[in-house]
Amino acid sequence: MGRPQEAQQALERFYRLSAGPSPQHAEALTLQALGQLQLKQDKQAAQTLAKLRALYPGHPGIARVEQMQRVLGADRGKLLRAHELFAIGKVEEAYAAFNEVYQGRPPDGPLALEYWQVAARLPGSWERARAELQAIVARGQSNHAARLALSNIYLLHPPVPRAVLDELKTLSGFDDSRGDALAQWRRALLQADQGWSQADYQAYLERAPDDATVRAKMDEVQANRQRQQTLLADPGYRALLAAGRELDANRLDLAERDLKLAAARYRQLPEYWQSLGRLREKQGRYGEAVASYRSGQTLGGDGWGPRIAGAQLAADLARIGEAMKQQDWSGARRLLDAARQAHPEDADVLLAQADWEAAQGHAAAARDGYWLVLRRRPDSGAALAGLMGGYLDQGRFDEAGQLLAAIPAAQRAKLGESYVTAQAQLARARGDAWLDKGQAGPALPYLRQAVALQPQNVWNRYALASALLALGKGEEGSALLNELAAPPQADPANLYAYALFESKRDANRAALGALERVPPAARTPGMAALQRRVWLNQTVALAVAEVAQGRPDPARQRLLAAESAMGDDVARLGELAAAWQRLGETARARRLLQSLYLRQPTLDSQLAYADLLLGQGELAAAQPLLDAAMHERERMRAEQRQTLDGLRADLAVAQAEQARAAGRQDEADAILRRAAALAPDSASLQRGLLAIDLRQKNWPAAISRAGKLLDARPNDEETRLSLLDAEIGAGRLADARAVADSLLQPAADKRDPDFTLRVLDRVRAMGETARADRELDRLLASGAATPGVYLQLAERARAAHRPDEALKLYRQGLALSVPQPAAADVPAAKAMPAAPPTGPLQPLPAEDARQESLHRGYAELRDERSVKVWQGADLLYRRPGDGTPGTSQMSMWQAPLWVEMPAGGEGRYFLRADAVSMNAGTLDLDAGNNYTLNRFGSVAACAANSTPQACAAVYGNQSARGAALGLGYESERWRLDIGHSPIGFPVSNLLGGARYSGSLSTLNYKLELSRRPLTSSLLTYAGVRDPFTGQTWGGVVADSIGGSLGYDQGGRFGVWSNFAYQQLTGKNVESNSNLTAMAGIYWRLLDEPARSVTLGLNSINFWYRKNLGGFTFGQGGYYSPQRYDSLSLPLRYAARNERWSYFVRGSVSVSSAREDAAPFYPTRPDLQAAAGNPFFSASSGPGSGYELSGAFEYQASPTLAFGGMLDVQHSQFFQPSRLVLYLRYQPDGASQPLPFPVEPLQPYSGF
Repeated sequence: MGRPQEAQQALERFYRLSAGPSPQHAEALTLQALGQLQLKQDKQAAQTLAKLRALYPGHPGIARVEQMQRVLGADRGKLLRAHELFAIGKVEEAYAAFNEVYQGRPPDGPLALEYWQVAARLPGSWERARAELQAIVARGQSNHAARLALSNIYLLHPPVPRAVLDELKTLSGFDDSRGDALAQWRRALLQADQGWSQADYQAYLERAPDDATVRAKMDEVQANRQRQQTLLADPGYRALLAAGRELDANRLDLAERDLKLAAARYRQLPEYWQSLGRLREKQGRYGEAVASYRSGQTLGGDGWGPRIAGAQLAADLARIGEAMKQQDWSGARRLLDAARQAHPEDADVLLAQADWEAAQGHAAAARDGYWLVLRRRPDSGAALAGLMGGYLDQGRFDEAGQLLAAIPAAQRAKLGESYVTAQAQLARARGDAWLDKGQAGPALPYLRQAVALQPQNVWNRYALASALLALGKGEEGSALLNELAAPPQADPANLYAYALFESKRDANRAALGALERVPPAARTPGMAALQRRVWLNQTVALAVAEVAQGRPDPARQRLLAAESAMGDDVARLGELAAAWQRLGETARARRLLQSLYLRQPTLDSQLAYADLLLGQGELAAAQPLLDAAMHERERMRAEQRQTLDGLRADLAVAQAEQARAAGRQDEADAILRRAAALAPDSASLQRGLLAIDLRQKNWPAAISRAGKLLDARPNDEETRLSLLDAEIGAGRLADARAVADSLLQPAADKRDPDFTLRVLDRVRAMGETARADRELDRLLASGAATPGVYLQLAERARAAHRPDEALKLYRQGLALSVPQPAAADVPAAKAMPAAPPTGPLQPLPAEDARQESLHRGYAELRDERSVKVWQGADLLYRRPGDGTPGTSQMSMWQAPLWVEMPAGGEGRYFLRADAVSMNAGTLDLDAGNNYTLNRFGSVAACAANSTPQACAAVYGNQSARGAALGLGYESERWRLDIGHSPIGFPVSNLLGGARYSGSLSTLNYKLELSRRPLTSSLLTYAGVRDPFTGQTWGGVVADSIGGSLGYDQGGRFGVWSNFAYQQLTGKNVESNSNLTAMAGIYWRLLDEPARSVTLGLNSINFWYRKNLGGFTFGQGGYYSPQRYDSLSLPLRYAARNERWSYFVRGSVSVSSAREDAAPFYPTRPDLQAAAGNPFFSASSGPGSGYELSGAFEYQASPTLAFGGMLDVQHSQFFQPSRLVLYLRYQPDGASQPLPFPVEPLQPYSGF
């Protein structure tokens, strides 16, 4: 519509050809009405608009015409005012005025062209204006005014494209655009030299030959180019030009070099001094910058005054900034006042003053100052950041959001990236506020917004990734950071953030790999410290795994090498000391930090040493260190004060616990009250009190204390979990369920999955197994795949007798928890390489209880599901001095075979087969041995009519051979077996038993019914044939009912006990009964992963109804006092490494026993009478004994191990000694470390 009269004529021709209503007809009516308005034919325009409304209601053209009516009618005055503002150069006011008039997009035609001319002159709006004008030109190439408007805006931002100059040449050939096109063409040629050719100037002069200004410009450009070519041939001048480019790129060292090269010949040029002044300003050498600008000023030219003033002001501002950095607030104030006096309206000075007010905590004054700067300099990102910082530091997020929303669009455009940064800061602050409350879920949307606003800001990404990690979405967080870290030339900050995050989730290999990519010159102290920390974490993890494998020696060497690598790094040596402590090397840990403290007595080393002492329970040694540190508290850094307060709280809790354990309850309370008075806000102290209440089962106190803690910190879920423990302990299950519900609300999916698992442990403790299972399934479905989740899933599958599923789940959990074996170089030392697997064992890292349980459960189940075969040789031997040939003397060889295989659901089947050979020797028929001969078989009865020698001679050598068999099933709870004593013995018996194992609170118990053989002599086990009577007697078995009860929570001590009642029978042997009660306590004097020392105190007591210890016919040949009491003191040392496991054991005992008199032949009165009614005499008295034993196992290969045991016993009751050697074969390889302590192979007779 640039030529409305011609447009009206064209529309009339269209109407004559138009066939009727159509979209084209509606557009034609719209254009007709617009043209009529431009021609001031208001009445005709109104008629055309009415026709348009009638024929095409709702057509967009109606709004266009109505807008034009309003603009050229009621709002004409406002339009004229906008024209005037634009004409006098008030572009921003003109733009606002046009927007007020148009209330949206501008009308078509000249008004639109003018509007986009205005917009093109606003910061950040040029591209939009260009696109709009291009669209108008595209709709009609004949619209010369639009083409001129488009060309004109290019002149605003030189250099002008070649195509624009060609367009202006073209437009100068049309009558309606010639004048404006030549004017724009002239402007383009007169702008700073843009490289136009002489032909371009000549082409213009052909159309305007009298334009002397352009002709002079052409000559000037030509002369300058010739002079420039001469200068460019000089290396010094080229260096001067290069210096300007280097300064623009902030490559100051290169600019310095180039200016030195240019100085010899071009010090007389103003450009040299200008560049030198810029360089000195960028270097912060403001005095030299002023001097350089003054030298340039003497050479002439414009702009020197502002440059000098700017450099002087920059010097003042730098001094102010340095004073504030040094916290010299009064000095900074004096400098500020002087700067305000010299530059009262300068925005930078006002900004510095606002920063000073903010640092002093004068929030209102700072806010006013920042607003003043923004009014003076609307594009001041620093002022906006200061304003935002004031609001955000006070948590006034809504007001910060209102501030950003109130900034006009034009000012937002001027602020540009600073405005986006402020939006991102607000989103980040909102997210951080939720994270500070421990709630990552609500933080997520805000942190995602911050990342969307600033996708290249790595620390916003880091915050988002950390929140995702807290929600169990570590892989997503890693991928988010890897987007910036993955490129080959990634910024060091991006690599550092990625490494920090990976180290948080224990992905040490990834963290080290990222840090290795940082160029050495770009590595900050923080990066170096992180690399050392991650390397140390990896080293410690490997050492812990080696100890868990039973390989303490390489673990120690690894940690010793790490000590050398860490030098005097306090933080790292503290972690190393913790690692030594974890490996059981408490003395080494203490020496390490003690030596560091003596060598480097800083606050950090003092606090680290005190922390270690507290961890070792050395409260008396830690307290002086903490008391001394308190004198330095005021000059500590914030984090040091926090550490000190935490350690003092820990000390108070530990001292209180000691007093409480000693029964000094009042003293314990006083300690905690004093500590709480000094640190009333210490959550650690309050939780310590709560923990003591829970341990003491003081449920009401625990519930009350937890409630108060939650009143102050309602989001403290650890305390809420303790409250749940207290409610369960108090039996308040309804309240406990309510607490559990609050911890398992839908938001629980946003919590740390391992925390949720701890809640589920309590839910199971309340008996709500089905609910715990549902919550566990929901946790897995939410994507929270942690080792702990898979552990509980695997345990559930095991409990449901689905071992294959359990194995799969264990493997999935292990894949998430196995430490990565790679390590990287750190300063001052090379990394220790990962230890190769030299044995059959799999690494067993001890990261936490759940991971240990994963490894243990997987190994146990895998062993349960594998075939095992034991084959051994077992010798029981009573030496001649401890037994009588032919009676109590004994040597028994057994060759036990044990085959174990998995059952269908849970547990395992076993087969036992023992080849047995026994020999008691031959009776001594010497004439002086009648006493002994008469005490065997029926010799005494036979000798009434003969001699003992004649009667005894027929017995011959006492020996027996046979094979025992047994089949059975064993699971975690049950052991069932049925078998037979050796077939081939004179007497053999059916054997078997059933045993059930369980637990009750902290106690473990077993209940058992069994039928087992007695093996104390050949008579007892195999039986003997009596030639005189023609009968066999012996082969004693015990039918037992009994059980055991014990306590062992893995602490320093444990308790055990056994109780049994037995009925003893044998072939032609008098029946008997026995009551047994045994108990003991043991202390772990040393309890390390690979070593232990255990001291015990045991009491053994049993009572037999009859004394059947003789070897005559009807007697049983087993020790059966009517009372026996003993006390023993055993001491055992056990150790293990990667292939060996062994123990040595010694014991001394004292005893007291009583035996009643017993007839020789209790089952045969006739023999008793024939022999003259003889009796074994009664006896009683004290006794003593000792035992020395040792056992070992050696893992020869993943599938084969062999072991042995030697047990030497001596007492007045002639206990036999024992020697065992055996092999164990596992076709699938061993999954667990060797047993610790060793569990030697037992024959079936030893069940």
